[in-house]
Amino acid sequence: MSVGKKFRDLVKQNPPLHVVGVADGSDALEAERAGFKAIYASGSQIAASRGWADIGRIELHHVVGNVRLILDSGVKLPLLVDIDTGFDDVAKTIQTLEAEGVAAVHLEDQEDLKACGHLPGKHVVSLEAAAARIAKAVSAKNDPDFIVMARTDALAVEGMAKTLKRIKAYSDAGADMIFAEAFPDVATYGAVKKAAGGKPVLANMTEFGKVALKTPRELFDESDGAVDLVLNPLTVYRAQRRTAAEMYRELHEKGTQRGMEEKLQKREDFQALIDYPAQVSGRAELLKK
Repeated sequence: MSVGKKFRDLVKQNPPLHVVGVADGSDALEAERAGFKAIYASGSQIAASRGWADIGRIELHHVVGNVRLILDSGVKLPLLVDIDTGFDDVAKTIQTLEAEGVAAVHLEDQEDLKACGHLPGKHVVSLEAAAARIAKAVSAKNDPDFIVMARTDALAVEGMAKTLKRIKAYSDAGADMIFAEAFPDVATYGAVKKAAGGKPVLANMTEFGKVALKTPRELFDESDGAVDLVLNPLTVYRAQRRTAAEMYRELHEKGTQRGMEEKLQKREDFQALIDYPAQVSGRAELLKK
């Protein structure tokens, strides 16, 4: 079974599928251990890891590098990847990430000088240009089960009626799923699902944005089953950044980590996470050859 087919089956079997953002392989293994069934690589996080704003600075090679950091861990969970507006050649982007073992991507309708979906200053390309972008991405797939998810940021720019027309056009262009960004009213997901022709719809539960934070079950129930996937893209990364800031300050002030041990992951806990004995054994066998 391809990873794209696995992702599709999870969406059908686990409504709504709860997807969580990860930054690297260790994060991915922690998410798998915690019980998540699918993981996500955020463009915002990939940019932030370089100290960059999420304004379209990252390129395909940055995303590929991050995908490898995640999938090299051996995690078994299918990976959804943010590809912004598709980079220089959306067909090459699709084929590259499919070859890397990615299950799904989401492609947005913003201009290349983009903004976070929950911040002001967004600008979207025309409906026709966005639909053509999606059609090109879909036609580039080698595995028909690889997922091209169309993300629209148009609600804050054009209003609901025009956004629903976009969603229908994106579905007609071949999008497998719809990412309806920054929809504050849960009741509107029913209209999104209808415009998408019944295709799966993702709701983004990012913090400090335009939407009230809800559980997957709350979203499913309050939308009358119109939400099929729920994404927490940056929750763990934001927690890591806050912890890092606090630890750097404390370490600098004290000059030692003495007394801070309870805040640190123990060596044996990390070794258990990555199955250290198996890695040592596998490496020894490889060196014998």
